[in-house]
Amino acid sequence: MKKSGAILLLCLLGVFSKAQIPNMGGMGGKNMNVGRFYGRVVDSLSGKPVEFAVVQLHGMKYDSASKSMKPAILGGQLSEGNGDFSIEGLPPFGQFTLKIIALGYKTYEQKVSFNLNMQQMGKDAQSGNWQNALNNVDKDLGNIKISPDVKQFKEVVVDGSDPEVELKLDRKVYNVEKNLSAAGGTAEDVMKNVPSVNVDMDGNVTMRNSTPEILIDGKPTTLTLDQIPADAIASIEVITNPSAKFDASGGGGGILNIILKKNRKPGYNGSVRSNVDSRLAFGGGLDMNIREGKWNFFVNTHGNKRNSLSTGSTDRFNLIGSPLTNVYQESESENKGFFGMGRMGIDWFINNRNTLTLSGNIVSGSFLPEDVLSYRTDTLLSSGIVSSSYDRHSDTRRAFMNYGGSLQYKHLYAKAGKELTADLHYNRSTSSSGGDYYTTYFDQFATELYRLQQKSDGGGENEFITVQTDFVNPISDKRKLEAGVKTSFKEMWNYSRNYNVDVATGAETFLGTQSMNYRFFDQIYGAYVTYGSQLKKVGYQLGLRAEASYYKGELVDSTLPPFYIEYPISVFPTAFLTYQINSKQDLQFSYTRKISRPGFFQLIPFTDYSDSLNLSRGNPGLLPEFTQSVELNYMNQFSKGNSLMASVYFKHTNDLMTRYQTYEYDSVLMQSAIINTYRNADWSYSYGLEMNFKKTIKSWMDFSINGNIYNSFVKGDNIDSLLTGDLISWFVKVNTNYKLPKNFSMQLSGRYFSRTKLSTGSSGRGGGGSYGQGGGMSGIMWGSNPATAQGYTEPSWEVEASVRYEFMKEKRASLTLSVSDIFRSRVNATWSESAYFKQSTEKLRDAQVFKLAFSYRFGKFDASIFKRKNMKINTDGMDGGGGM
Repeated sequence: MKKSGAILLLCLLGVFSKAQIPNMGGMGGKNMNVGRFYGRVVDSLSGKPVEFAVVQLHGMKYDSASKSMKPAILGGQLSEGNGDFSIEGLPPFGQFTLKIIALGYKTYEQKVSFNLNMQQMGKDAQSGNWQNALNNVDKDLGNIKISPDVKQFKEVVVDGSDPEVELKLDRKVYNVEKNLSAAGGTAEDVMKNVPSVNVDMDGNVTMRNSTPEILIDGKPTTLTLDQIPADAIASIEVITNPSAKFDASGGGGGILNIILKKNRKPGYNGSVRSNVDSRLAFGGGLDMNIREGKWNFFVNTHGNKRNSLSTGSTDRFNLIGSPLTNVYQESESENKGFFGMGRMGIDWFINNRNTLTLSGNIVSGSFLPEDVLSYRTDTLLSSGIVSSSYDRHSDTRRAFMNYGGSLQYKHLYAKAGKELTADLHYNRSTSSSGGDYYTTYFDQFATELYRLQQKSDGGGENEFITVQTDFVNPISDKRKLEAGVKTSFKEMWNYSRNYNVDVATGAETFLGTQSMNYRFFDQIYGAYVTYGSQLKKVGYQLGLRAEASYYKGELVDSTLPPFYIEYPISVFPTAFLTYQINSKQDLQFSYTRKISRPGFFQLIPFTDYSDSLNLSRGNPGLLPEFTQSVELNYMNQFSKGNSLMASVYFKHTNDLMTRYQTYEYDSVLMQSAIINTYRNADWSYSYGLEMNFKKTIKSWMDFSINGNIYNSFVKGDNIDSLLTGDLISWFVKVNTNYKLPKNFSMQLSGRYFSRTKLSTGSSGRGGGGSYGQGGGMSGIMWGSNPATAQGYTEPSWEVEASVRYEFMKEKRASLTLSVSDIFRSRVNATWSESAYFKQSTEKLRDAQVFKLAFSYRFGKFDASIFKRKNMKINTDGMDGGGGM
């Protein structure tokens, strides 16, 4: 009976066959190729999937010409995004060799077979357990670990499995999932703990004291950090010295690339989340991914209510005018609102070598800032002090809509690592703003003099298109060539209108000099090529990028003619050199050249009267600045979870675009006033030392320290002697993680910032959002850093803490409680001075805010969600086994 059961099973195998092999000496007939091996290729160090690995199965195959068995490749494929592979249509008998080849890894080989137990298979067949019998030729090889090849360009992992920070050839990758305090927050909260990065109270980001370019999934964006939910972010790539593959524009500020979550695991998976804080602001979201066969669908949604509170003060001592005046300002602000984000897309795996991805996103929000401002002026007269003051109540509103889409194509060649990609990216945003301002003026005896009502409205549109294609060709195991071209088009239109309102009648008077309507068009064309090679312990990558651009700007309602600027083709070389000291230590040197082109407000020769004490005007003769940057990195991975990375960097900039103040008579105001404008300083340089240290103290405790000390020097005495100076500054970030009993974990983070020099450089070209928030409102912009040559930010520090509890099966659910700025210590205080005034400011925003966040992960690994295979077998007339 056992023998007859086995024979019956072999007959059934023939029924389920998909391919044919010739008669193999009584091994069961022709139609028997029903075997399948499957598994997953993962990195032996990090445990992460390895995509696009070449998986081959070698064995013996019948050769009809020689009528004998010869070695051959019986099947193969490229591993998928999650590392999975499946090789089907295999003979169930015999020995095979599994071979895996991946760029940057050692070749892997393993002997495999189905090891059929004929006795057990006979029992299964006899008992009618056909599914169990067929499972014997459907074998899971599990996670197959392949080892990085240290002789090739490699990825160095700081912390074994599931690392918090990964160090790659040209970037650091910060994994957001490890940041407990960011749960339920925005990208601003994420950036606070990212190495090399600083975020001020107003959400402005700097990296090594320069403004970086913000990308999302490698593409430019018009979104601000507070419009991107933290729970939608998978990782942050910190690129301090970008290679020729990236745009040369942006100067030496580097790149922060925000990678959004996306999963391609077969089956369905996702997460739901919600959060609420101590100010009753709440939010929630959903991530969902479904994949079967050639199709992968993904969707991300998130909504968040905001309730932000801040207080501030400004003391200003004017050094010009008759009589001299001192101005004191106190403010309280509340910003309520809501924003939501939706993102969805589809991947079509046309075949193993061609993939097409279509995705779209929409972000919308509305905010209602409310400010109460007390303003007092002391006039110094010989007869004594005469004081006047006013109180202003501002109700403003801001709404925006941002939507876009992208179409991406990837082609893989038969040669491992060789690929061609093409991307089309489109983004469009609209915004509107407005406000009502009620001001009451008092004399020195606090007696009301009169009331003034003002209003403003504004809006605009922003359209951005990029087209890019890249080609990667690994010429050999140790040499690689990359090349690509890119074109970007940006058009922006923005306006603001300001009015005085008659309190008695409601009649409005348009303030033309305090209003603006402008448009600009920007085109950039670029191409690059890089070549990399490995010579024993030395690896290098040389690159060259060429860029040209065209710029047009105009004031729509002005008699001033449009202005055009064409920047001819410029070349930007880059070089990366790595030296492997041993298996744990590496050295890397890099050199890049970048450009920063002036933007609309830096160029337009129009005087902005929004602040009558601080007028602004562009300079159409402003030149672009060129920055050369060098960096030396040392990496030592002592052991799993223990590492040190030290970086020494230097940047030199020619024709630095510098904010500069003059004092002249203005015919509109009919008095002398300060004019803020721009000039090119001779040059500037900055240098610094940065260190990242990670230490695992116990299996349940680790900590990391990121420190940076730097100095910036500006030589601007070609403009003014006050434009020359420097200041050494430093900051340190400490992050400690604890794994507590009963599925609890805790994170403590602290940051300290020393006295830092206020930037005199530019913010780059372009811009976004509505310009201005109302006219005739002197002093309302004073809460921000003024455009002045000399100044610094006072030292500050903050501590935040988070506790997470994970529960349910496989820890699918979690609760995270966090608190920001525990000691209310992060006060943004500045001091600035020029030949015309001295000024100090202080601001505190959103201190001691508690937040509770919930998250639940779900999913099932299932390759056939929508289509189930019929595995039932018609056994009519076969249950007796007659004749066997």
